Amino acid sequence: MTDSRLCEVLAMNDLTIQLNNRPYPYLEGTTIGSLMRENNFDFVAIIVKINGSVIEEDKWLTAAVNVDDNVEIIHIFGGG
Repeated sequence: MTDSRLCEVLAMNDLTIQLNNRPYPYLEGTTIGSLMRENNFDFVAIIVKINGSVIEEDKWLTAAVNVDDNVEIIHIFGGG
């Protein structure tokens, strides 16, 4: 979601979650999978947490996100 679209949606909707430490609009039925699609999170190595709890990859499509949840989608990469 682009920053301008994010601002539009936030202005219309008081319900939010935290996505990677930023406010993000909450829509009923939001899942980790839908957040990943909307934000183009398609990296090979990702860790997902909801309120500090790790969500296993096989649960991403169905793991529900609720109002005020703190969601972290972390891209793991190596360096040297």
